[in-house]
Amino acid sequence: MGNVRIIEDEFTEIHTRTVDDRSRLTLGNLIGKTKRVQLCVNARGEILLRPVVEIPAAEHRLFHNRKALKGVKQGLKDAARGRTSALLRKCHPKPEP
Repeated sequence: MGNVRIIEDEFTEIHTRTVDDRSRLTLGNLIGKTKRVQLCVNARGEILLRPVVEIPAAEHRLFHNRKALKGVKQGLKDAARGRTSALLRKCHPKPEP
């Protein structure tokens, strides 16, 4: 929190909502399936809600290690095409038809 980030996006008004007596704002279906948002405010007091996805710490390294991420993506593609290693086939044999 407290990081300064310059956001130069243009916004389109999509709806007007009322803040209730307890200073709450309901977003309903405007937010979609997003569960967490980052709140940003500029000098004019305009508020921006940015959907965020949290990454488990164990997976965080993949997003900072291009070689590792590339390997995981390739492995997923290979597995989807049925190209797996002998070790993987031992652990997860194909079901008999």
